[in-house]
Amino acid sequence: MKIIKIIAWVLTSFCTFFVSNELSSQTHKKESLEHISEMITELMEEGDIPGLTLSIVESDKDTILNFGYADKELLQKVTSTTLFELCSNSKAFTALAISELLLENKVDPERYVSDYIPWFQTTYKDDRAKIKVKHLIHHTSGIPWETISDIPESNEKNALKRTIETLKGIELSHKPGKKFEYATINYDLLALIIQEVTSIPFEVYMQDLFAKLQLDDTTIGIPKDNLPKASGHKISFFNARPYEAPIYKGNNAAGYIISNANDMVKWLKLQLGLTKTDVWEAIKLTHVRDETVPLHNMSSYAKGWEISLRGNGEIYHSGLNPNFTSHIILRPDDNLGIAVLANSNSAYTSLIADRVTRLLVNEKINEKFKPGDQNDGLFSMLSIAFSIYSLIVIGYIVFIVVQIMKKERAYEKLTWKKIGKFAGLLVILSPFLLAVYLLPEAIAQFDWKAILVWTPASFEMLVKLSLLGITVSYIAFLIGTLFPEKNFYKKRIPQIILFSILSGVANVLVIIMVTSALDTTLDVFYLVFYFVLIAAVYLLGRRFVQSELVKINQSLMYDIRVKLINKIMQTSFQKLEEIKKGRIYTVLNEDVTLMGSATGTFVNLITSIITIFGAFVYMFSISAWSTFIIVITMTCLAYLYHVVGQKANVYFERARDERNTFMGLVNGMVDGMKEINLHKIKKHEYVQDMSNSAYVFKDKNTTADIKFVNAFLVGESLLLLLLGLVSIGLSRIYPETSFFTLMSFVIVLLYLIGPINGVLSAVPQLMRLKVSWLRIQKFLKDIPADMAETKLEEHHIPSSVVHNLKLEDITFNYAAAQQGNKRSFGIGPINFEINQGEVLFITGGNGSGKTTLAKILTGLYKPHSGLIRVNDETIMGTELGECFSVTFNPLYLFKKIYGISLDDKNEEIQGLLETLQIQHKVQVKNDEFSTVNLSSGQRKRLGLLKCYLEDRPIYLFDEWAADQDPEFRYFFYRELIPQMKASGKIIIAITHDSHYFDVADKILELREGKMNLISNNSQVFS
Repeated sequence: MKIIKIIAWVLTSFCTFFVSNELSSQTHKKESLEHISEMITELMEEGDIPGLTLSIVESDKDTILNFGYADKELLQKVTSTTLFELCSNSKAFTALAISELLLENKVDPERYVSDYIPWFQTTYKDDRAKIKVKHLIHHTSGIPWETISDIPESNEKNALKRTIETLKGIELSHKPGKKFEYATINYDLLALIIQEVTSIPFEVYMQDLFAKLQLDDTTIGIPKDNLPKASGHKISFFNARPYEAPIYKGNNAAGYIISNANDMVKWLKLQLGLTKTDVWEAIKLTHVRDETVPLHNMSSYAKGWEISLRGNGEIYHSGLNPNFTSHIILRPDDNLGIAVLANSNSAYTSLIADRVTRLLVNEKINEKFKPGDQNDGLFSMLSIAFSIYSLIVIGYIVFIVVQIMKKERAYEKLTWKKIGKFAGLLVILSPFLLAVYLLPEAIAQFDWKAILVWTPASFEMLVKLSLLGITVSYIAFLIGTLFPEKNFYKKRIPQIILFSILSGVANVLVIIMVTSALDTTLDVFYLVFYFVLIAAVYLLGRRFVQSELVKINQSLMYDIRVKLINKIMQTSFQKLEEIKKGRIYTVLNEDVTLMGSATGTFVNLITSIITIFGAFVYMFSISAWSTFIIVITMTCLAYLYHVVGQKANVYFERARDERNTFMGLVNGMVDGMKEINLHKIKKHEYVQDMSNSAYVFKDKNTTADIKFVNAFLVGESLLLLLLGLVSIGLSRIYPETSFFTLMSFVIVLLYLIGPINGVLSAVPQLMRLKVSWLRIQKFLKDIPADMAETKLEEHHIPSSVVHNLKLEDITFNYAAAQQGNKRSFGIGPINFEINQGEVLFITGGNGSGKTTLAKILTGLYKPHSGLIRVNDETIMGTELGECFSVTFNPLYLFKKIYGISLDDKNEEIQGLLETLQIQHKVQVKNDEFSTVNLSSGQRKRLGLLKCYLEDRPIYLFDEWAADQDPEFRYFFYRELIPQMKASGKIIIAITHDSHYFDVADKILELREGKMNLISNNSQVFS
């Protein structure tokens, strides 16, 4: 009884343990499958896979997981019966068929292909080369991989033979049996051998094989009628989009067997030997690798399978069709098989298969590895860039057409020179058109038809948009040349922007070319051709931009200066006196010069930004997370510069204000040199003021610049730190990072240091530009330009004979600040009349208002009240000045004689020079005085000469005789003034020479702005 209890206890414990372990295993498996499902869903979204099915075989257990949609538009979900193209995993079936024939001795692997297909011939280095059957099986035939592009699109009965006929006489890339080179058409050749040996159409033969293997839903070329086939997709513009691929019946053996998850479970069990079959020996034969050639990627090819030599015993194969992908992995040692079928050409299908396998066998997963998007991101971004460019150019063309319709542009006759330009541009464009034409051959040695099937639709769009960009650019050039823009800037700025963009894009492409050349199989000819072409675009574009910028800069400075000068010259003397001279000097010189560099700064900034943006797009296509780190770094730099810029701008503003003060002191130094040099203490103090002003200007600029230097160095340090992190730390933090990715980032970052520094160094320049721009605008606003601008021919010049000049109740008051209840200084009321042939002397003490009255008489000041009449007609402002020839005190004498025609006046001028006794000092040549470097008295004589030549009806002399020697002063009063009077001139002279008052017909005395008029030495009124 006791023994029975013990046995019962043992049995109970055993059952409990077994059930417990079984339940634990099932729970673990359920959790594992949930984790796998989450991972696959995430990777499908990341890899743009609409629908996917996963078949798992583990010993005697099998699992099928289905994800997404077989047809997204119809919302048909993937099921275990949904059919998918097996792509290159079809080769394992063809290999199994050929292996059966090998075992039956119906096909000999050592025999030549030409033994089975007599008309098939190939060459190697111009000599005939014979390929063996085993070379086809192991992809060592030497047939180039790019022959996939020669497979004809066909659904005809003889499609297989037509496909092989494309190889007749082909030049092999290497000697047969010496090197592995994957060429899908090798297995099409095997299919034709099977067809020739068995005398059974290949598709029929394969259907019999599927039946033997009990793969009831598997077909070749055409899906089973009663089962749904997934809708194929091709990744384009960042998403998987439905794509109906061409039919390549001649390539069925290599890529177009169709199956589903149910049959994949059966196929995996057959491959692992878990299902008994008559073809097991043939299956095992397909797993035997070729040991006669070097490895590729630590793998060796068997028959339709890759054999991994990484120590995991893995047998695998991936498959890629234009709109489907697949990946199958066998782990015979673990009795594990994985099959992933997807209805998209995504590279993530293989990644999913690899990760699922590693999860199931508890191997480390490389979470950072991203297989890419077949350059769809790069093609898409470039397509967007070209579309934006094309839209801009089209908009520009529309703008030109609108201008033509508005008659703002006129047609210019077609000349041979213009025809030469049109033809020359076509010659320049021809290498670029050739570059577009050669793209398929350069990229993959494909033709255009094949490349458009295998590449993303974004590539086709990129090509079309690039051609569109070239076309619309040429059209814009044609229209712009035939209907030219007259405005200098509007004509050149679009060209500068265009070439800046092209130069920036070319700069990015140079980076891509350099980094891509590190890991590419492209022919050297194409690498050199495209590199030279891109470099030429960059260099010639930069040269054009820089040359045009020189013209733009100089023209811009000229135009701004002329605008400022015109505004100044349209401002009355009275208003202009209120503006400090230093401010005028600084605006016209420093601010304008700085603004002239604005175009260069902006265009270089745009070019650098385009380069940086393009480089980021390229880096993003290599590694998104690394690019994200760099973008964050750049954002920090931009914020740093923004903060520094706000603080430094204050110092730039203060420095600019101090510049005005300094230039005012310079003006005082030049104009007041006599006074300054009289006393050493005065000179010392003035020099000290100038030094202090210059120091403040230097100090504010230095402070602002140093702030930017500090920020620049912080930015430079961050860039260097980032470069060190990528070059030193990246490979250690993420050992899975490929050498190509690492080198690409290092090269791009090194290349970007220049453009990034260009952007950063442009910030202080932009700050200065902003300050100068605001100062120029404020200066223009502060100048009232209160004198109407009229054309020279529209000027009203009064009669050359003035019969009388009359002032009626003229008053003028300086608009200075009020001092208590006492008004600032003024003159008036002034009333007098002077007639033709009369002389008026104005006298009075210093500060009595003589010069103010002279400025009112000549129209330089506008009286606050009263009227001035000439020949009984009221005249004010500039029109009044037209009546006068004046010598002011102090006198400024221009070397060039303005406003006077000196034609046929040589004798008159010579006579006047002799009369004024300066013929030995000065000559007049080419409308200029030979010198104005004379004594004050001699300079005033030249001023009098100018009055004679102007020959205005009224002469006004302000203290003219004060600097003359007694003899010439006598000559002036006793000889020259009477001569002027006799010629009918009105003479007004400001003078203190009381002993010559008898020369005057009238004398006006001013005392503190009040007048006293005397006629014929008799008081008239007070």
